Amino acid sequence: MPLLSRLYSPNTRFILPFFITVLMIISYPLLMPMITAHSALWINLPFVLLGIVIILNYKLPQAESGLIAIIMLVAYSIIINWLQVSLANTDTKLIFCLLATLLPLNMLLLRFIRCSQRYVLASLTLVSLLMIQCATGAAVSYFYQADFSSWQQIHLFTYHNISSLPLILVVFNLAISCCTGALAIKYHQRIDRHIFICTLLSTTTFIFFHYPFISSSAFTLCALLLLIDIGYCRYQQSFYDASTQLADHRALEQALTRLHSPYTIAVIDLDNPDKIIEKHTPQAIVDIQRSVANLLTQQPQLLPHCYFASQQIIVIFEHMDCDAALVILTQLQQDIAAAKHIIEPITVESEHDETAAKPKKGRKKTLKISVSMGISHDHDEHLPMTVLEHATDALMTGKQTKKKKNQIYTAVNND
Repeated sequence: MPLLSRLYSPNTRFILPFFITVLMIISYPLLMPMITAHSALWINLPFVLLGIVIILNYKLPQAESGLIAIIMLVAYSIIINWLQVSLANTDTKLIFCLLATLLPLNMLLLRFIRCSQRYVLASLTLVSLLMIQCATGAAVSYFYQADFSSWQQIHLFTYHNISSLPLILVVFNLAISCCTGALAIKYHQRIDRHIFICTLLSTTTFIFFHYPFISSSAFTLCALLLLIDIGYCRYQQSFYDASTQLADHRALEQALTRLHSPYTIAVIDLDNPDKIIEKHTPQAIVDIQRSVANLLTQQPQLLPHCYFASQQIIVIFEHMDCDAALVILTQLQQDIAAAKHIIEPITVESEHDETAAKPKKGRKKTLKISVSMGISHDHDEHLPMTVLEHATDALMTGKQTKKKKNQIYTAVNND
């Protein structure tokens, strides 16, 4: 899967959807016979695919992609039910302009609104807000139809050789698409990537609205790109370290991109690993790490947020401040120090007894160990990777300067 990793670099997240969209527009005349032949399926396909996106996001820790899909589903429903009449009709033109204005604004607004953990409640709230916007748009369309007709002739210049969308809204939608693309490149977060995909393809729909079935094609492609990205995210999360059975560094990288404030990150490391290796074997470190991981798995509230990377255990405390996390970590540290960690015996083959049927196996040993921890809480200006680095630096600096065992070091990042 190295190819997939390259495809998901920050720059590729911007280039690939843009390239696919351009390719779709260029090849659209060639696709028209196939689309026309299966028009009924093509029109209903976005409803099915966007519905799948919503369902797949139901149990994810952060479910913004599902909320994005809800917005796209409402927008597509408006297009299918209210925009199938010629845009020469003033009423239809008004709805078209309102949709081209409100859809990108809603997408961009969702980027800056932290969604609740209660996915159903968040979905109902979002749908209610969208219904209010639709009702407001319908009222404006009904009461201000005549005024809009004269207003659009003066202010909303439309260059029909390019697009049926007024020129000012073309520029507005392109600006929003570029803005969301820049966010996707800079912040490397899944929500930014998905908002960029949706704004890019909705902008394509509005600009090329005179193409037959363009909304069905663009929204189908949008849903497919969302599904592919969600599938890749789940693929990344499925990786586990073979020795500890904790999620590995790839899953950690994916989790960091989805973190929302407030959160606290802790890094757990063995004390004096060199002495353990000298007294026992390098395999003893692996056995102890496995034993510590087993203690973590016995706490259901920690298990989904534990990772093993760079020979250290990382624990993410979502929606928790530093003080609350310290209480849990202190108890965990005491449990680790009190437990007897089993070191598996090494199988030794006898060099002198060639008739031996089985290799000799030593006895299991138990060992008490201690761990030190580094902890860091997030700030608005800090990225999750920076918070992790602060926790790691606090741990390494504390162990080198104080040289004490069984300690918890807090990062000095509150200035």
